[in-house]
Amino acid sequence: MKAAEIFAYIDSFAPFAEQAAWDNSGFQVGEPQKEVRRILFALDASAALVREAADKNIDLIVTHHPFLFTPRKQLTGDDPAYLAAKHQIAVISAHTSYDCTPGGVNDVLAEILGLHNIRPSVCGQFRLGEIEPQPALDFAKTVQEKLCASVSLVLPEKNVTCVAVCGGAGADFINPAAEQGADLLITGEAKHHELLDASERGISVICAGHFETEIPAVRALLSRVQAAFPQAECVLSEQRSPIRHI
Repeated sequence: MKAAEIFAYIDSFAPFAEQAAWDNSGFQVGEPQKEVRRILFALDASAALVREAADKNIDLIVTHHPFLFTPRKQLTGDDPAYLAAKHQIAVISAHTSYDCTPGGVNDVLAEILGLHNIRPSVCGQFRLGEIEPQPALDFAKTVQEKLCASVSLVLPEKNVTCVAVCGGAGADFINPAAEQGADLLITGEAKHHELLDASERGISVICAGHFETEIPAVRALLSRVQAAFPQAECVLSEQRSPIRHI
């Protein structure tokens, strides 16, 4: 089996051509014709991830966040892309191409949180769904349990039933979510002024961690690739969120 076959399969349901203009999803490092027996799945590109891959005799890494994102003037030392090339490990990254596709990051998140009547937003960048009417604080406890996450929220007392979800950094969609009837937006992270604006607008926001809101979709991608390529061994990285709550 070739790395190009894995790339083509992911492209078939999360087209790389449909990624955001600022993104850099796709084949990142290595040879498309590389023989692949073991695949490591992870959220973040890091030197530690490549070392883990090398220790586990991995042929291909598949990440959500791209290995090559900002322009590089040097590739040395602990740069993840340099290390992957050094160890002859191919890399594919599926970022915004996977976020909003059917069965992608936002659909997985909505399903894990138990939303009903899940549907795309007008812009397609987040999902909307329904829950039984309850205070935002009560649903925040559900989010905390389902995602094994530490959460923060604004307007905990607000009664909510229509919920928007956007994994990762989705605070840009606070206003669009409110305009489409959401009482609550669940995302990974938001800035202080974004949460202040949400509070003044009257939409509750739950922040549950960038890593925690996106890693479920990495697991789902692993399962999908494993089912399509049973001859390969698909492995989930030991990677954890770099953020520790004390």
